[in-house]
Amino acid sequence: MTWEFITKPVRTLNTVSWEWQWRCLDEHGMTRTSRRTFTSFKECVADARIHGFTGDPEPGDAGTLFQRPQFRFTWY
Repeated sequence: MTWEFITKPVRTLNTVSWEWQWRCLDEHGMTRTSRRTFTSFKECVADARIHGFTGDPEPGDAGTLFQRPQFRFTWY
């Protein structure tokens, strides 16, 4: 299985914020995604664990204040 933790834009009337979402690609090519986005990487990983994720990822330079609009972290 391949797990990805990505940031996605969440738009409101006057703002755009970037939140985390997980995706999982299984060996049959089926993709599952989190039902919602998360304001922190830690929350996103905790939800992924409920759905079968067992890794110990570090988001690197992503943090909570993004240097760039999208960040992707892949765990194999």
